[in-house]
Amino acid sequence: MNLFNLRKKSVESNDLITRRKPERESDKSNPLVSLEGKDESSDSNISKKPERGLNISSPLLSLEEIELRDLCRHHIDTYENWSRRIIDETFKNSYGSDYFSFETSDDQPLINNRIRKRIEQRVSENPCRFPRKIDAILLGDVEHFLCNDDLYNKHFKNVFEPFFSGIDEVRNVLKSLISIRNKLSHGNTISIREAEQCICYSGDFIDAYKKYYTEMGKERDYNVPVFLRIKDSLGNDLIRENTRELWEISFNGKVAPKIQLRSGDAYKLWVEVDSSFPNEFYEINWKLMKDDYEMIEKGAGNVICFKLKNNHVSYGLMIYIYLTTKRDWHRFRDKDDIIMLHYEEVLPPIFDVY
Repeated sequence: MNLFNLRKKSVESNDLITRRKPERESDKSNPLVSLEGKDESSDSNISKKPERGLNISSPLLSLEEIELRDLCRHHIDTYENWSRRIIDETFKNSYGSDYFSFETSDDQPLINNRIRKRIEQRVSENPCRFPRKIDAILLGDVEHFLCNDDLYNKHFKNVFEPFFSGIDEVRNVLKSLISIRNKLSHGNTISIREAEQCICYSGDFIDAYKKYYTEMGKERDYNVPVFLRIKDSLGNDLIRENTRELWEISFNGKVAPKIQLRSGDAYKLWVEVDSSFPNEFYEINWKLMKDDYEMIEKGAGNVICFKLKNNHVSYGLMIYIYLTTKRDWHRFRDKDDIIMLHYEEVLPPIFDVY
């Protein structure tokens, strides 16, 4: 099972992940969430049988804790990426490109000084990670922008309603996501119920965004999957901040960590894609190049693994990773997203005995 498409698979199999939101009025009549003898305060009831004999065996129960946490973190990262995009575009259109410094007609800043100073500090301390101020906002800032009464009524009401009942529901669901994100960030355990909420709630927000962009005629610009994260066998974990452009990384120690590979080294990396799109909708292909002119190896899928040989010594390595949807149009000519990874020259092997 692909963990990052669990929400879609769960919908198809009628399990608990399917829109399990007890606080919503619309769920009271939903047989998927109306459990016999259900106690909302306890996770122990998630294995009980629902009315009409539906199968509610949650696939999350089979995951190791690290897999569960990684799955939830991935869904939240995807949600944050979509939220940054819509906030940035909305504010630029209404207040100009320098909207972080914009003041309203009553001489009040659009973005309060506390948030603005913190964001400016994050950008100043790590400009390569945060090329734009919007890239440095936190999940709590997302709540502030989307759920401010004035901003909601002026800009975001038509995005979320009638998908959500109103600002109170948007605020409550976001607070739940923030609570789960805080647990993940501080290494605390999350329950199966919280994982289900995380997957459902983040997915609902993204569905609302997609519907909005489709109604605005902008689905060609925004409704495509993109790469969001890279992990490798050396322990590096890189999260993408800006998805509007190609993702290019040089592992030379300046912006990204320095990676120095040798002949004989086995190297593996994983790429993660926007979890709101099913695997069947796109394919991933990659190729490993020597000094960008000779192909060493190629393959398909989100896992890339290879072993270096002596004839790779003194050459720089490049990995190209391509994402292509099944549509007949694409964001970048014949591709929808591209990663370009640059590595230092391969060093000779180290022998135990000389």
